[in-house]
Amino acid sequence: MEKIVIVGGGIVGMTAAYLLAKQQKEVIVIDRKEPGQATVAAAGIVCPWLSKRRNKVWYELAKDSARYYPTLIEELAQDTTLNTGYKMVGALCLREDEAKLSELEQIAASRHVEAPEIGEITQLSKAETKAKFPIVDPAFGGLFVSGGARVDGKSLVLALADAAKAHGARIIRDKAQLEKQGEAMTVLVGNERLVADKTILAAGAWLPELLQPLGLQAAIHPQKGQLLHLQFEGVDTNHWPVVLPPSAKSIVPFDDGRVIIGATHENEGGFDLEPTEAAIEEILEEIARFAPAVKNAKLAEIRVGTRPFTPDFTPVIGALPTAKHIFVANGLGSSGLTTGPYVAKILVDLIQGKTPKTDITGFDPSNSITS
Repeated sequence: MEKIVIVGGGIVGMTAAYLLAKQQKEVIVIDRKEPGQATVAAAGIVCPWLSKRRNKVWYELAKDSARYYPTLIEELAQDTTLNTGYKMVGALCLREDEAKLSELEQIAASRHVEAPEIGEITQLSKAETKAKFPIVDPAFGGLFVSGGARVDGKSLVLALADAAKAHGARIIRDKAQLEKQGEAMTVLVGNERLVADKTILAAGAWLPELLQPLGLQAAIHPQKGQLLHLQFEGVDTNHWPVVLPPSAKSIVPFDDGRVIIGATHENEGGFDLEPTEAAIEEILEEIARFAPAVKNAKLAEIRVGTRPFTPDFTPVIGALPTAKHIFVANGLGSSGLTTGPYVAKILVDLIQGKTPKTDITGFDPSNSITS
């Protein structure tokens, strides 16, 4: 039985563990449960089709990732009873100007040809937008796409771990260290020394520290992100869409009155996990422009995470340049929850010697990892 060791139990690592365990591989996940793990802190919007980012390579990855989500969730439903935190509620893109909404509608329609999973595309009046998302400022109209979805990272990782274990995966909650012995590499964890046929490094912002014993340097940097969990008492938010305002911040409603807003992108925040008053004020002020009621909601929780990003924000996916049996995924940044499961699927394909359906040449690890 082929042995696969996975370092990192976030969205990428745990999805890979689940997929490989289903294929009767011997899977061991080592995860030290860092409190700042990006996946656990994040709430995600799966709706890449309305993005105006010019990076076409990123868009192809994100588009294919959105297509893969329902397949994964359907599989998981057969292997765990835990809530995955995923729900297709649609996505609502806000604009004050009708001309800008029409421009967005044209973008969505053109992308629908290659991505029918966008679903129905509907331009809404201000009154219709209010009906769809009751706390919106009445100055805004919206473009609604029915294929948009929300996902809670913490719930999804727990469901993946439960399903992976059901298929025989072993999860070790401890720190992993890599050790080079000639051309071979072992993974040290506690008193164990693990020798794997293949290894996946999905350690997020902690990758540079992990690679040091191999004589490799990774241009991966930590970015601090803060999210606010609001509670709207007595309000039915179960079917509210995720909301993309004209801002770097977003609104992700969940069931039972919980609405998550944010997040900050603090490139100088490093691994600091302390919530700040400045961030709370920044997020509330920004989101209140589009949904004034957020200022009256109860602040139930603040989650702080550490995202990994590369200097040019291009992800890293593939085999290490110096060791073709060691695979790495990193630098997914703020789109980690959107792309993470599919990136794991790509790594699983590579481990099996298959060519991924998505072109990943632009994500070559040698761009960011050097000796």
